[in-house]
Amino acid sequence: MITKSPSGAGELHRHGTVLIPCVAGILLSATHSYSLGVMIVPLEQEFGWTRSQISSGPLIIAIIGLFAAPLVGRAVDQWGPRRIGLAGILLYCAALGALSFATSNILSWALLWVVLGLCNMLVIPTIWTAAVTSLFVERRGIALAITLCGASLCAAITPPLVGFLIVQQGWRGAYVGVGLLYAAVIFPLAWLFLRSATDDARKTLGTAARAVPLTAFGTSLRQGFASPAFIKLAAGVTLYALAVCALTANAVPILVAQGLLATQAPAIAGLIGIGSLVGRLGGGYLLDRLNPHRVSAVSVATPILSVALLLAMPGSPGAAMAGFLILGLSVGTELDACAYLAARHFGLRSYGTLFGAINGFLLFANGLAPMAANIVYDLTQSYQFFLWAVIPACSLSAMLLVALGSNAVSPQFAPEIQKTP
Repeated sequence: MITKSPSGAGELHRHGTVLIPCVAGILLSATHSYSLGVMIVPLEQEFGWTRSQISSGPLIIAIIGLFAAPLVGRAVDQWGPRRIGLAGILLYCAALGALSFATSNILSWALLWVVLGLCNMLVIPTIWTAAVTSLFVERRGIALAITLCGASLCAAITPPLVGFLIVQQGWRGAYVGVGLLYAAVIFPLAWLFLRSATDDARKTLGTAARAVPLTAFGTSLRQGFASPAFIKLAAGVTLYALAVCALTANAVPILVAQGLLATQAPAIAGLIGIGSLVGRLGGGYLLDRLNPHRVSAVSVATPILSVALLLAMPGSPGAAMAGFLILGLSVGTELDACAYLAARHFGLRSYGTLFGAINGFLLFANGLAPMAANIVYDLTQSYQFFLWAVIPACSLSAMLLVALGSNAVSPQFAPEIQKTP
């Protein structure tokens, strides 16, 4: 039997190395999103495509994710995150580099994104958070926060890296370079350190062992999908993602449209990454110590302040900097809270499938929102209508998370490892 460590520090000491590949995996899963904003202008100049056409790529991933993410989650429940994650890293990086083969025919761009979308399913957050939630109990909140800092690092590292590679090699070379570089760094880290509670059990007791927390603790699939908590959580985070993903993906175009210089906008948008790092770590700390529903609700409501600053003082560098830094704080907490609340309300028995389904809705929102915002821009030559729409979306999201209530599967349990007969 594996019992809880006497302190959260003991958990971090025993399982801390698994956070390394999980942080890197989260970074990788968001690479296509954070690189596309930098690619918009070069693609627009070379092919003459509209911004909404260029932004159709993430929408393709979103549609694929809506249906495929729950299946990937089910596979994680059955086979564990290690096998899927290792294969996914290589396939996703190869597909990312393959975007360099796009031609002036917009259909080629769409088909390449279909391939990328299928490969992206093998590196979605469900895989990395499943590994973390299986190993951490007392410090699950901060462990998830550290893991999901990978998205913050992606926001801070990927745009300038892609921009540098575009200057050196053009946009085609940039896609190839990012794919090769991330594969060379992340795959070895995952090979060395990625594991789950099931992997530990097999090492200790042999291949016949099974981990009770991953197979028997928590709600069944039928109970989970039918529960009001699942509906509220899925609806709340999807509304938030629709509003905020359009802001983050189009941060530079929004700032330029408001009158800021093209040289200023990328640096201001980069504050999202800095803010999200602080938000993730601070949010993880608070999730372990305060009411997680209230922490989550405050987090998803925070972008209202960001858009209020942008609407009240358009073209002001100071207001834009404050707005996007605040937005980063919110972005940093939201997915951590979603993963935490999913484990809290459903347990680990079907965590991969249930969180995978929610992850599918998030992926759909991530793809739909940037394109929808750019369609509004193409029609009106302004992002104002979209900015106003953020306010009711985030307000309703916060109310849904508060309405989750206190009914939860307690995360405090002692995992047991048993051998099959």
